[in-house]
Amino acid sequence: MDGTSAAMDDVVSRARVRSETAPEVRRRGPVALALRPFGYLLTGLVWAALSAVVLALGPGILAFLIWADVTGTLGEVELVTGSVAEALHHPGEVIAIFLLIPLLALVWGAGVLWMLPCASLPLMLLSFTFVVRSLRPSYAGDALSFTTWGARGSTMGVTLTQVSLSLQPVVRSRWTDTLMRFYLEGWAVSLRAMVAALPAGFGWLAAVLATMEDLPATARVLLAVAAAGLVGWSAVLLRRHWLARFHGGSTAQAQRRITDLSADERGRRRRDLEKRRAARLSRR
Repeated sequence: MDGTSAAMDDVVSRARVRSETAPEVRRRGPVALALRPFGYLLTGLVWAALSAVVLALGPGILAFLIWADVTGTLGEVELVTGSVAEALHHPGEVIAIFLLIPLLALVWGAGVLWMLPCASLPLMLLSFTFVVRSLRPSYAGDALSFTTWGARGSTMGVTLTQVSLSLQPVVRSRWTDTLMRFYLEGWAVSLRAMVAALPAGFGWLAAVLATMEDLPATARVLLAVAAAGLVGWSAVLLRRHWLARFHGGSTAQAQRRITDLSADERGRRRRDLEKRRAARLSRR
């Protein structure tokens, strides 16, 4: 039994890794321990509401248009889409629409479909993760999360001071590492990610156009196929960006300080330092 217990303790100790950038152990009193599940729950509900708004702006609008098209209801929606289709018959309005398309694709592709979900959904899931942890006695001896501050211009948002990056886990796991990587994608602006998400923005616009009843059926099918292909293209580009950022050693030092993300990167850095140290000692 003692051997089994020791083995289980060893597994737990390996599974729970304290973040290297977390502050020193901060013990909580009984009142704080009793209240913190409710605090994290309230925070999670706030981020859940914000996430719902973000999802409504992207997939939600598209799902609503498809539902209205399939059911043949909601004349207001048909009026709006019909007016857009009618505008395509006027040269001046066509030029204005085509000038707006790249801007809309950037806003919806890079912003609504990628950065904003990454900026809200991980915080919601982290909050609910901390709710669960706050109910477990094994986490009672320390804080569950901490806050760091990103330098101006290095994170999303326009502020006069440094941006507060909260809800970073004190105890890391594979689950929280994954959430923190998405967290970084939402808050630490990456030009490569914005470019990678741009085709999805065009795909979203193509899908919206495909819901217009006034367009020929062939055009609607072609637009739907193009939308799927553009979204798939963005998925491939974002995966390449993800691998380069979190597994290729290209993460900037400032970003590592912000979020303390990748154990793989720390392992590589440690091995590089050991090799350099061994090379220096061999020259002596």
